[in-house]
Amino acid sequence: MLKWLGALALAASLAGCATTRPPMIESFRQAPATGQVGAGEYRLPRLVPQSGNSDSLAVILSFSGGGTRAAAFAYGVLKELKNAPVLWNGAQTTLLDEVDVVAGVSGGSVAAAYFAAFGDETFRSFEPAFLKSDFQGGLLSRVRSPANAFRLSSPWFGRGHLLAERLDETLFRGITYGDLAARGTRPYLLVTATDLTQGTGFEFSQGQFDLLCSRLDRVPLSLAVAASSAVPVVMSPVTLENKAGKCAAPLVPAVNPRLAAADAYLDPEQRPFIHLVDGGLSDNLAVRGIIDAIAHAGGMAGALETSGLQGIRRLVIVSVNAEQGLNTALDRSDKVPSVAEVLDAISSAMLAHRSSKSREILDRGAARWRSELRAAARAGSQALDPSVDLYVIEVSLQDHPEPKLRGELLAIPTSFSLPTEEVDKLIAAGGKILRESAEFMRLRNDLSIDKAQ
Repeated sequence: MLKWLGALALAASLAGCATTRPPMIESFRQAPATGQVGAGEYRLPRLVPQSGNSDSLAVILSFSGGGTRAAAFAYGVLKELKNAPVLWNGAQTTLLDEVDVVAGVSGGSVAAAYFAAFGDETFRSFEPAFLKSDFQGGLLSRVRSPANAFRLSSPWFGRGHLLAERLDETLFRGITYGDLAARGTRPYLLVTATDLTQGTGFEFSQGQFDLLCSRLDRVPLSLAVAASSAVPVVMSPVTLENKAGKCAAPLVPAVNPRLAAADAYLDPEQRPFIHLVDGGLSDNLAVRGIIDAIAHAGGMAGALETSGLQGIRRLVIVSVNAEQGLNTALDRSDKVPSVAEVLDAISSAMLAHRSSKSREILDRGAARWRSELRAAARAGSQALDPSVDLYVIEVSLQDHPEPKLRGELLAIPTSFSLPTEEVDKLIAAGGKILRESAEFMRLRNDLSIDKAQ
């Protein structure tokens, strides 16, 4: 934190005062919505299964925040799913090939977006390109660079945009949501940021952008990930324009009832611009969007009816939680905590509290959702097979079975660069905790039974 604050002070001392919008900001402006469901729109029901993916085995992944720590832990889970072979509907596949939705916030959004964009290439390039690179050092160099000082002095350009630039150049290669829509296959990507003034989650989804009367197509994945990773003070917010009421054909807000604080976006005179920050502030587990969709659809079955999936027999939700342990070391000293220590402690405590609430909802909801699914299947739901079952698998660093290693993992700081040995530990931990999860073992056992039948 102190390193970042020092870099910001240096940039400010070098800067004059730019009064024009840099060209990059213009390239990130949203295209107005047409009011029509076009071929370029990125929505889950429009995406078809790719080779090896079937509707009947539906897998949803959610990756928590936590910088490179979260991305490495999530990557370990992806590797384990890739190494989980399945014979399904008479064809050989893996649980990774069956992923239909991948959601992420903050550091977890880096892994989620990279996997959605590049699929199996993730296992060849994600480690050297991000996990084991000095991504943070490169970003700091941009912030300190005299060449960027003038741009950073602009009231329309901030460090969040430098983060988006670096993400685009090193990871996402200019890929936009329109490119994902043109591909037309799953998994569906859901990146969440936080609306700065509302404190609610903001999805990078066409449903959310409908409220702004805008199309998601031209938005780069790098911008969505940068917004989701924009830790307040360290990174500047990412700003979107609210064009509500300016659609060629009005979009009806009622089609988006589940989106948090939907009414807050319908008056562009009061809120002509939306400022986005770190998604972890509203939902550090990247599951609240899923939970809200279920609640507003009247239950799990209702939510699946709008997904476009058909005949689901096995529904798997894997929640990956790389949350850092609380800094209780402060409680063992009578010294006045530093500003950085106070900010870190407050942030960790807030995230832990919000995450515990989300975990409680998942735990309580699992049994109820399972009953709802079976009842809806008996009632003739097209989305569900009569034999449908639900598996909610929680993969948390706090569940590592080895106390000493668990303590080491929980103490790894939240940053965008980590030593290689720590990255390797996190990757291994993601695979081990998933593999030894009781609910994951129940899934593997049931899949084996399905294979034998």
